[in-house]
This record gives sequence, structure tokens and C-alpha cells, in this order.
Amino acid sequence: MERNEYLFNIHSLYNQARYAFLKIESNYARTVETSGITLPQLRVLWIIKVFPGISLSNIARIGCWSTPTVSNIIKILMNKKLIFKEETINKKSYKLQLTEMGNCFININKQDKKKKKIYLFDLIGLYSHKELDFMIDIFTGIIKKEKKEFIFDYIEKINEMNLKIDLIDFDIYAVSVIKKTICLYNLLRTFILTIKSNHTGPLKEFNITYAQLRALWIIAAFPGITSSELSEISFWSPSTVHVIVKNLNSKYFIHKEKALIRNAFYLDISKQGEFLIIEDYNKNQKSLIIFEELKDISFKEIFKLNNLLVRMNNKLGNHKTEEYVKKSFAFIESKTIGNQI
Repeated sequence: MERNEYLFNIHSLYNQARYAFLKIESNYARTVETSGITLPQLRVLWIIKVFPGISLSNIARIGCWSTPTVSNIIKILMNKKLIFKEETINKKSYKLQLTEMGNCFININKQDKKKKKIYLFDLIGLYSHKELDFMIDIFTGIIKKEKKEFIFDYIEKINEMNLKIDLIDFDIYAVSVIKKTICLYNLLRTFILTIKSNHTGPLKEFNITYAQLRALWIIAAFPGITSSELSEISFWSPSTVHVIVKNLNSKYFIHKEKALIRNAFYLDISKQGEFLIIEDYNKNQKSLIIFEELKDISFKEIFKLNNLLVRMNNKLGNHKTEEYVKKSFAFIESKTIGNQI
């Protein structure tokens, strides 16, 4: 096996996992928002339901969020009267509890066979039990290496309490597959958000955010892409893309050219942007610094996992993902002397 082939499969694994997660997450978010709360707010309700009296810091750990992010979510949920703070004996700390209305919002957002709104349902039947077990085992090992074993207890309780899906109308086989799929999704989410966290710190050296780097990769893979196309591929809102593009342009990482479509621009990466991608790749991705947890996984297992994730993305309608993976890696190869990366 050549080094390039191994690095390509690492690159593919991360991006296939990332885009499958983003597709499910964005679909789930739109579904939840019709109830009057956001998916992160619902996720906090789930965590408090599973662990009554849990602290803010532990919510942040389980949810893979920063403490300020959780603090803001808690304020919103308290204003909506969905949770309340229960004072402890010493009154220096408090425990978070659900209100009756908070429980109601969990039930409102519980999916069932009749609603069938979320993409998690589309994954039922996509894999055999053996394939699901393989994927779960791999990601479980990764999470253990990340020292985030606490997430397993949360996943187990989420399934025990049927908080996400009402399983009454499903047969025993379907229930088993659904629970494994929920487990896989949560492991996938933890893996992706941990890699993002691992990568965010090193990016400060390049004066760029994680989101801006991801946009640069897409622009490099698809020269001349428009903002609306970038929005579609990245799963960012048009307003988010507008801010990211504006910042990348102000840092001279991209070029903008007026498109034939009204108020649209063609986006291309600049030499400075190319240099940044290559430097970051060599320091943080090629060296596997941000992928430490993948080092002990055999190439055969990585290759197999890749194929299963490609199948997931195809089922979810992420038809650009495979093209993006190939073009973005080809970009790196083409910009490195002698194509040796």
C-alpha cells in the first residue's frame, strides 16, 4: 500500500463521515424548528431528561459544546420555561431540571412511523446487523481513544427511554436496527465534533477559522463555484456563507468575480489560499495530528468503513461528497512537488 492511498482514505473517511453527519443533522434541525425550539435546545432537554440535576459543564461535555454555548442555550430554555434551576443545600451550585412543558417538547419532537420526517429512518435497512456492528465498533474505539467514554452511558439511556423515536409501531428487528442507527449517529457526531475541536486550535497560526478552512477546501475543489452552490454543499445558510466569503476575501484567500446571475459571484482560491491549505494539510492532516485516534485502525478497516460511509451518503442524497473528496485530494496532490505528499 502506498502512502498516498492511505492518506486519501483517511481524507475520505473524515469527509464521508462529516457530510453524512451534516446531512442528518441539518434535516433533523429543520424538523425540530417547526416545534418552536432548535435542535441544540432539544438536545439539552434530552441530556437533562437522561441525567436529571446535571451540571452545565457536564452538559457541555456530553453535547461537545463550549461552556458559553451551553450557558446561552440554558438561558433560552429557562426563558421558555422548559427547564429550571434547582438550588442545592449549600446554594453555591444548582441542578438543572425539566419542567412539565420541557417534557412536552421532548414528546412533541419524538418521531414515529407515521411522521417519518428524519433521515435516520432512511438508513433503516441500508446495513446488515454485521455492518452496523462493525461501524459501531470502529467509532466506539475512536471515542475511547478520545477519552469520551461518558457518551456511551448517554447513548444507552437515550435508547432505553426512547426519547428520539416512538418505537411502538416497529417490529423487534426494526427496533434493534433503529437503536443501533441512533447509536452510530451519536458516535459519528462525537467523532466529527472532536476532530473539529482538535483542528480549531492549530488553525490560529494561519489566522483562519475552521469554517473558513472548510469553505476554502470546497472552493479549491470546485473552482468558480457560486455562493449559493457553496451553501448547498456545505450545509450552511446563505447568510453564513456570505459572512465566510466576505472574511476569506478580506484576507485575500479567495478571488471573487461577478457572475452572470444577479447578485452572484464566482469564487476561486488565491495563491495565498492555496498556500494556506497546503501548509495546514502538511502540518495537521498529513501528520495525522488531528487524526490521532485513527492511527491504530488498519488500512483494511478504514477502506471498509469508507465504502460503508459512501453508501450512507448516497442513500442520504449527498451525491457531491464523493466528487468533493476526490477533487479536494487531487488539488493537494497537484500542488505538491512531485505529487509526493
